[in-house]
Amino acid sequence: MARVWELLLDPQVMGACVPGMQSIEVVSETQYVVHIHVKVSFVSTRFKVRTNIVEMRPPTYLKSEGAGEDSTLASSLKQSSEVFLRDLGEGSTELRMKLHIDVFGRLGGFGMNVIKTKADRMWEDFGRNLARAL
Repeated sequence: MARVWELLLDPQVMGACVPGMQSIEVVSETQYVVHIHVKVSFVSTRFKVRTNIVEMRPPTYLKSEGAGEDSTLASSLKQSSEVFLRDLGEGSTELRMKLHIDVFGRLGGFGMNVIKTKADRMWEDFGRNLARAL
């Protein structure tokens, strides 16, 4: 479980798992600015997201919040995520994640189904990438 916790706190490892991640700027141990390029339906977006780790209970819980914007689309987002780790014994760790994202502006006008489908695909990709990193 300690190894999984270490990887969760490594911005380069976590950033590499996020689909569309272009770069990550480490502001401090708990603050990051990420640049993400994502295609939603026929529209390409480039978000600059400021993310903060707002709560940690090593090695079982991590909560982050962030906000970002894509000025070319006049769109913005707010996100919060929670990570829960549980030791299963014999070197196995259960990792559960809960994510909440609100999308505003032109991109938010696409409708819930389009945004949810894209978000679900991105989380599946993130999960696969994280599993490979672990």
